[in-house]
Amino acid sequence: MNAKSFQRLAAALIRHAPGASATEPHLRAAIHQLAATPGKLVRPQLVLAGAMHHGLRGAAAERLACAVEYFHTASLVLDDLPCMDDAALRRNRPCVHRQHGDATAILAALAFINRAYSLVGDALAAEPRSVRVKASACLDRSLGVAGLVGGQAWDLAFAETDRSARTVGMVAAAKTGALFELAILLPATLARPTRAEWRSLRALCLYWGQGFQIADDLRDVLAASYEAGKTTGRDRLLGRPNLAYALGVPAARARLRRLSAQSATALARLTAGGGRRWHYLAAAGAALSEVMATVDEAQSAAA
Repeated sequence: MNAKSFQRLAAALIRHAPGASATEPHLRAAIHQLAATPGKLVRPQLVLAGAMHHGLRGAAAERLACAVEYFHTASLVLDDLPCMDDAALRRNRPCVHRQHGDATAILAALAFINRAYSLVGDALAAEPRSVRVKASACLDRSLGVAGLVGGQAWDLAFAETDRSARTVGMVAAAKTGALFELAILLPATLARPTRAEWRSLRALCLYWGQGFQIADDLRDVLAASYEAGKTTGRDRLLGRPNLAYALGVPAARARLRRLSAQSATALARLTAGGGRRWHYLAAAGAALSEVMATVDEAQSAAA
Protein backbone atom coordinates (compact mmCIF):
# COMPACT_ATOMS: atom_id res chain seq x y z
CA MET A 1 0.00 0.00 0.00
CA ASN A 2 2.22 2.84 -1.20
CA ALA A 3 1.96 5.97 -3.30
CA LYS A 4 3.95 4.50 -6.19
CA SER A 5 1.68 1.47 -6.69
CA PHE A 6 -1.40 3.67 -6.23
CA GLN A 7 -0.31 6.05 -9.00
CA ARG A 8 0.63 3.14 -11.23
CA LEU A 9 -2.79 1.55 -10.79
CA ALA A 10 -4.69 4.84 -11.12
CA ALA A 11 -3.05 5.38 -14.52
CA ALA A 12 -3.65 1.76 -15.56
CA LEU A 13 -7.35 1.95 -14.69
CA ILE A 14 -7.77 4.77 -17.19
CA ARG A 15 -5.58 3.09 -19.81
CA HIS A 16 -7.41 -0.26 -19.68
CA ALA A 17 -10.92 1.18 -19.31
CA PRO A 18 -13.49 -0.03 -21.84
CA GLY A 19 -14.05 2.28 -24.77
CA ALA A 20 -13.84 2.72 -28.50
CA SER A 21 -13.87 5.66 -30.88
CA ALA A 22 -17.55 5.10 -31.63
CA THR A 23 -18.67 4.79 -27.99
CA GLU A 24 -21.87 6.73 -27.33
CA PRO A 25 -20.93 10.04 -25.61
CA HIS A 26 -22.95 9.57 -22.41
CA LEU A 27 -21.60 6.06 -21.93
CA ARG A 28 -18.07 7.26 -22.66
CA ALA A 29 -18.44 10.04 -20.06
CA ALA A 30 -19.78 7.62 -17.44
CA ILE A 31 -16.91 5.18 -18.03
CA HIS A 32 -14.35 7.97 -17.79
CA GLN A 33 -15.88 9.29 -14.57
CA LEU A 34 -15.61 5.85 -12.98
CA ALA A 35 -12.10 5.09 -14.23
CA ALA A 36 -10.70 8.51 -13.34
CA THR A 37 -12.05 8.70 -9.75
CA PRO A 38 -10.61 5.68 -7.95
CA GLY A 39 -11.11 4.96 -4.29
CA LYS A 40 -8.35 3.75 -1.99
CA LEU A 41 -7.50 0.90 -4.43
CA VAL A 42 -7.02 -1.51 -1.54
CA ARG A 43 -8.02 -4.59 -3.53
CA PRO A 44 -6.06 -3.97 -6.76
CA GLN A 45 -2.94 -3.16 -4.75
CA LEU A 46 -3.31 -6.56 -3.07
CA VAL A 47 -3.70 -8.21 -6.46
CA LEU A 48 -0.73 -6.41 -7.97
CA ALA A 49 1.55 -7.32 -5.06
CA GLY A 50 0.44 -10.95 -5.01
CA ALA A 51 0.55 -11.51 -8.76
CA MET A 52 4.06 -10.06 -9.09
CA HIS A 53 5.29 -11.93 -6.03
CA HIS A 54 4.03 -15.21 -7.51
CA GLY A 55 5.76 -14.67 -10.83
CA LEU A 56 3.34 -12.86 -13.10
CA ARG A 57 5.19 -10.29 -15.20
CA GLY A 58 4.43 -6.61 -14.64
CA ALA A 59 2.00 -5.94 -17.51
CA ALA A 60 -0.01 -9.10 -16.82
CA ALA A 61 -0.10 -8.41 -13.07
CA GLU A 62 -1.38 -4.92 -13.81
CA ARG A 63 -4.19 -6.29 -15.99
CA LEU A 64 -5.23 -8.72 -13.26
CA ALA A 65 -5.29 -5.91 -10.69
CA CYS A 66 -7.37 -3.67 -12.97
CA ALA A 67 -9.81 -6.52 -13.57
CA VAL A 68 -10.52 -6.92 -9.86
CA GLU A 69 -11.01 -3.18 -9.43
CA TYR A 70 -13.37 -3.10 -12.42
CA PHE A 71 -15.51 -5.82 -10.83
CA HIS A 72 -15.54 -3.75 -7.63
CA THR A 73 -16.39 -0.55 -9.53
CA ALA A 74 -19.28 -2.21 -11.34
CA SER A 75 -20.67 -3.49 -8.04
CA LEU A 76 -20.66 0.04 -6.60
CA VAL A 77 -22.45 1.48 -9.63
CA LEU A 78 -25.20 -1.12 -9.32
CA ASP A 79 -25.35 -0.78 -5.54
CA ASP A 80 -25.98 2.98 -5.83
CA LEU A 81 -28.93 2.69 -8.24
CA PRO A 82 -32.43 3.80 -7.14
CA CYS A 83 -33.61 0.18 -7.17
CA MET A 84 -30.80 -0.71 -4.74
CA ASP A 85 -29.57 1.96 -2.27
CA ASP A 86 -30.66 5.07 -4.20
CA ALA A 87 -27.45 6.85 -3.22
CA ALA A 88 -26.55 10.38 -4.29
CA LEU A 89 -22.82 10.57 -3.58
CA ARG A 90 -19.89 8.25 -4.26
CA ARG A 91 -16.21 9.17 -3.81
CA ASN A 92 -17.24 12.78 -3.18
CA ARG A 93 -18.96 13.04 -6.55
CA PRO A 94 -22.57 12.59 -7.67
CA CYS A 95 -23.22 8.93 -8.43
CA VAL A 96 -23.03 7.92 -12.08
CA HIS A 97 -26.78 7.35 -12.36
CA ARG A 98 -27.37 10.88 -11.03
CA GLN A 99 -25.03 12.30 -13.67
CA HIS A 100 -25.86 10.15 -16.68
CA GLY A 101 -29.11 8.31 -15.92
CA ASP A 102 -29.92 4.81 -14.66
CA ALA A 103 -29.69 3.10 -18.05
CA THR A 104 -26.25 4.52 -18.83
CA ALA A 105 -25.03 3.59 -15.34
CA ILE A 106 -26.12 -0.02 -15.85
CA LEU A 107 -24.45 -0.15 -19.26
CA ALA A 108 -21.26 1.30 -17.81
CA ALA A 109 -21.26 -1.38 -15.09
CA LEU A 110 -21.72 -4.08 -17.74
CA ALA A 111 -18.88 -2.58 -19.80
CA PHE A 112 -16.52 -2.81 -16.80
CA ILE A 113 -17.58 -6.38 -16.01
CA ASN A 114 -17.01 -7.40 -19.63
CA ARG A 115 -13.60 -5.73 -19.72
CA ALA A 116 -12.65 -7.30 -16.39
CA TYR A 117 -13.23 -10.84 -17.67
CA SER A 118 -11.24 -10.03 -20.79
CA LEU A 119 -8.33 -8.71 -18.71
CA VAL A 120 -8.29 -11.81 -16.50
CA GLY A 121 -8.14 -13.98 -19.60
CA ASP A 122 -5.27 -11.94 -21.05
CA ALA A 123 -3.34 -11.89 -17.77
CA LEU A 124 -3.51 -15.66 -17.25
CA ALA A 125 -3.32 -16.78 -20.89
CA ALA A 126 0.23 -18.12 -20.54
CA GLU A 127 -0.40 -19.94 -17.24
CA PRO A 128 -0.96 -23.72 -16.98
CA ARG A 129 -4.50 -24.96 -17.47
CA SER A 130 -4.74 -25.99 -13.79
CA VAL A 131 -4.14 -22.37 -12.72
CA ARG A 132 -6.68 -21.02 -15.20
CA VAL A 133 -9.31 -23.52 -14.05
CA LYS A 134 -8.71 -22.61 -10.41
CA ALA A 135 -8.90 -18.90 -11.25
CA SER A 136 -12.18 -19.43 -13.11
CA ALA A 137 -13.64 -21.22 -10.09
CA CYS A 138 -12.47 -18.35 -7.87
CA LEU A 139 -14.25 -15.82 -10.09
CA ASP A 140 -17.46 -17.85 -10.10
CA ARG A 141 -17.49 -18.28 -6.31
CA SER A 142 -16.59 -14.68 -5.49
CA LEU A 143 -18.84 -12.92 -7.98
CA GLY A 144 -21.79 -15.30 -8.42
CA VAL A 145 -24.77 -16.37 -6.33
CA ALA A 146 -22.45 -17.84 -3.67
CA GLY A 147 -20.67 -14.50 -3.34
CA LEU A 148 -21.29 -10.92 -4.41
CA VAL A 149 -24.55 -11.38 -6.35
CA GLY A 150 -26.06 -13.62 -3.70
CA GLY A 151 -24.91 -11.29 -0.94
CA GLN A 152 -26.55 -8.31 -2.63
CA ALA A 153 -29.80 -10.27 -2.91
CA TRP A 154 -29.71 -10.97 0.86
CA ASP A 155 -28.88 -7.31 1.46
CA LEU A 156 -32.03 -6.25 -0.40
CA ALA A 157 -34.15 -8.85 1.43
CA PHE A 158 -32.69 -8.14 4.87
CA ALA A 159 -35.94 -6.66 6.22
CA GLU A 160 -37.56 -10.08 5.68
CA THR A 161 -34.94 -11.90 7.79
CA ASP A 162 -34.44 -12.08 11.56
CA ARG A 163 -32.12 -9.02 11.29
CA SER A 164 -29.72 -10.65 13.73
CA ALA A 165 -26.01 -9.92 14.01
CA ARG A 166 -25.40 -13.41 12.61
CA THR A 167 -27.39 -12.59 9.46
CA VAL A 168 -25.59 -9.26 9.13
CA GLY A 169 -22.28 -11.15 9.25
CA MET A 170 -23.49 -13.62 6.64
CA VAL A 171 -24.40 -10.82 4.24
CA ALA A 172 -21.06 -9.07 4.85
CA ALA A 173 -19.16 -12.30 4.15
CA ALA A 174 -20.95 -12.68 0.84
CA LYS A 175 -20.56 -9.07 -0.28
CA THR A 176 -17.44 -7.42 1.10
CA GLY A 177 -15.74 -10.72 1.92
CA ALA A 178 -16.25 -11.97 -1.64
CA LEU A 179 -14.29 -9.08 -3.12
CA PHE A 180 -11.45 -9.64 -0.64
CA GLU A 181 -11.52 -13.32 -1.65
CA LEU A 182 -11.08 -12.25 -5.23
CA ALA A 183 -8.25 -9.85 -4.40
CA ILE A 184 -6.33 -12.41 -2.35
CA LEU A 185 -7.20 -15.79 -3.83
CA LEU A 186 -7.10 -14.92 -7.54
CA PRO A 187 -3.37 -14.07 -7.54
CA ALA A 188 -2.74 -16.82 -4.97
CA THR A 189 -3.83 -19.44 -7.51
CA LEU A 190 -0.52 -18.74 -9.27
CA ALA A 191 1.34 -20.16 -6.25
CA ARG A 192 -0.70 -23.40 -6.09
CA PRO A 193 -1.31 -23.14 -2.30
CA THR A 194 -1.42 -26.22 -0.09
CA ARG A 195 -4.71 -27.07 1.61
CA ALA A 196 -3.47 -25.61 4.87
CA GLU A 197 -2.37 -22.41 3.13
CA TRP A 198 -5.69 -22.21 1.31
CA ARG A 199 -7.59 -22.46 4.62
CA SER A 200 -5.50 -19.65 6.14
CA LEU A 201 -5.95 -17.52 3.04
CA ARG A 202 -9.73 -18.03 3.15
CA ALA A 203 -9.76 -17.11 6.85
CA LEU A 204 -7.82 -13.96 6.09
CA CYS A 205 -10.33 -12.99 3.39
CA LEU A 206 -13.16 -13.44 5.89
CA TYR A 207 -11.53 -11.38 8.64
CA TRP A 208 -10.50 -8.52 6.36
CA GLY A 209 -13.85 -8.50 4.58
CA GLN A 210 -15.81 -8.49 7.84
CA GLY A 211 -13.54 -5.82 9.31
CA PHE A 212 -13.91 -3.50 6.36
CA GLN A 213 -17.68 -3.98 6.36
CA ILE A 214 -17.94 -3.10 10.05
CA ALA A 215 -15.82 0.00 9.44
CA ASP A 216 -18.21 0.93 6.62
CA ASP A 217 -21.21 0.27 8.88
CA LEU A 218 -19.78 2.59 11.51
CA ARG A 219 -19.25 5.30 8.89
CA ASP A 220 -22.86 4.94 7.75
CA VAL A 221 -24.08 5.41 11.33
CA LEU A 222 -21.72 8.09 12.62
CA ALA A 223 -20.18 10.02 9.72
CA ALA A 224 -21.66 12.79 7.62
CA SER A 225 -21.84 12.11 3.88
CA TYR A 226 -19.11 14.64 3.10
CA GLU A 227 -16.79 12.95 5.60
CA ALA A 228 -17.40 9.45 4.23
CA GLY A 229 -17.30 10.58 0.60
CA LYS A 230 -20.59 8.81 -0.10
CA THR A 231 -24.21 8.94 0.99
CA THR A 232 -24.56 7.82 4.62
CA GLY A 233 -27.55 6.94 6.81
CA ARG A 234 -29.06 4.71 4.13
CA ASP A 235 -28.87 1.46 6.08
CA ARG A 236 -31.36 2.58 8.73
CA LEU A 237 -33.63 4.28 6.21
CA LEU A 238 -33.77 1.26 3.89
CA GLY A 239 -33.65 -1.46 6.56
CA ARG A 240 -30.32 -2.85 5.33
CA PRO A 241 -27.81 -4.95 7.31
CA ASN A 242 -25.53 -2.92 9.56
CA LEU A 243 -23.66 -4.38 12.51
CA ALA A 244 -23.52 -1.05 14.33
CA TYR A 245 -27.33 -1.13 14.45
CA ALA A 246 -27.56 -4.87 15.18
CA LEU A 247 -25.05 -4.86 18.04
CA GLY A 248 -24.71 -1.21 18.97
CA VAL A 249 -21.72 1.01 18.23
CA PRO A 250 -19.53 -0.06 21.21
CA ALA A 251 -19.96 -3.78 20.46
CA ALA A 252 -19.34 -3.18 16.74
CA ARG A 253 -16.08 -1.40 17.56
CA ALA A 254 -15.09 -4.28 19.85
CA ARG A 255 -15.73 -6.78 17.06
CA LEU A 256 -13.67 -4.67 14.66
CA ARG A 257 -10.71 -4.85 17.04
CA ARG A 258 -11.20 -8.60 17.46
CA LEU A 259 -11.24 -9.14 13.68
CA SER A 260 -7.99 -7.19 13.41
CA ALA A 261 -6.41 -9.55 15.95
CA GLN A 262 -7.80 -12.63 14.16
CA SER A 263 -6.38 -11.45 10.83
CA ALA A 264 -2.98 -11.04 12.49
CA THR A 265 -3.19 -14.65 13.72
CA ALA A 266 -4.09 -15.94 10.25
CA LEU A 267 -1.17 -14.01 8.77
CA ALA A 268 1.17 -15.46 11.38
CA ARG A 269 0.14 -18.99 10.37
CA LEU A 270 0.82 -18.22 6.72
CA THR A 271 4.24 -16.72 7.36
CA ALA A 272 5.35 -19.18 10.06
CA GLY A 273 8.80 -20.66 9.58
CA GLY A 274 10.39 -17.56 8.12
CA GLY A 275 9.48 -18.34 4.52
CA ARG A 276 8.78 -15.53 2.07
CA ARG A 277 5.98 -17.22 0.14
CA TRP A 278 3.25 -14.99 1.63
CA HIS A 279 5.27 -12.18 3.15
CA TYR A 280 3.68 -9.57 0.85
CA LEU A 281 0.39 -10.15 2.67
CA ALA A 282 1.99 -9.23 5.98
CA ALA A 283 2.79 -5.75 4.66
CA ALA A 284 -0.75 -5.40 3.32
CA GLY A 285 -2.17 -6.69 6.60
CA ALA A 286 -0.32 -4.05 8.60
CA ALA A 287 -1.67 -1.30 6.36
CA LEU A 288 -5.23 -2.67 6.46
CA SER A 289 -5.16 -3.07 10.24
CA GLU A 290 -4.01 0.53 10.52
CA VAL A 291 -6.93 1.67 8.36
CA MET A 292 -9.40 -0.26 10.51
CA ALA A 293 -7.83 1.02 13.74
CA THR A 294 -7.97 4.61 12.44
CA VAL A 295 -11.68 4.24 11.65
CA ASP A 296 -12.29 2.70 15.07
CA GLU A 297 -10.49 5.53 16.87
CA ALA A 298 -12.20 8.22 14.79
CA GLN A 299 -15.65 6.78 15.47
CA SER A 300 -14.84 6.44 19.18
CA ALA A 301 -14.01 10.14 19.27
CA ALA A 302 -17.15 11.03 17.31
CA ALA A 303 -19.32 9.07 19.72
